[in-house]
Amino acid sequence: MVLSLLWGENVNAQSMIPLKQYVKENKQYSKDPITLTYVLKRCGSGYLYASALTTVQDPKSVKNFQNMSAATFLLAIDILMEKMNWTADAAQKNIRTDIEKMVKFYKKDGAESHAKTGSYMMGNYIGEDLKFCKGLIEEIKKSFPKKIL
Repeated sequence: MVLSLLWGENVNAQSMIPLKQYVKENKQYSKDPITLTYVLKRCGSGYLYASALTTVQDPKSVKNFQNMSAATFLLAIDILMEKMNWTADAAQKNIRTDIEKMVKFYKKDGAESHAKTGSYMMGNYIGEDLKFCKGLIEEIKKSFPKKIL
C-alpha cells in the first residue's frame, strides 16, 4: 500500500505525460497537424531544456541540442503554415507560447527529480522523451531528407 501511494504521488507530480504515452494514446498523431506539432514542440522544448543543463565543458552537445530544438520548432511552424494555413506570425506565436509553457514544466519536473534522485533527466519522463525524440527525428530524416533536420 505504501508503494502504491508513493507511485501515485510520483505520477501525479509530473506536469506532462511521457511523449511515448501521448503517441500511444494518439495513434494517428503523425496525420493530424495539431498533435504532430504538439509532439515536435515537446521535442524541441526537451532539447532546449537539455541544452540549458549541459555544461560548457561539452559545447558540442549544447550546440547539438540547440540545433535540434530549433529544427523541430521550424518544422512545427512549417506544418502549421502548410497544413493549417496559419500565417507565419500566428504559427510563431503559437510555438513561442507553447515552448515557454513546456520548458517551465520540464524545469519544474527536472528540479523535483533532481531533488529526489540527483538527476534532472534520468529515470523520469524527461529522459524518456529525449530518447523518443531522437527516434522520431531519425524517422523524419528518412522520410523527408530535404527538410532542415
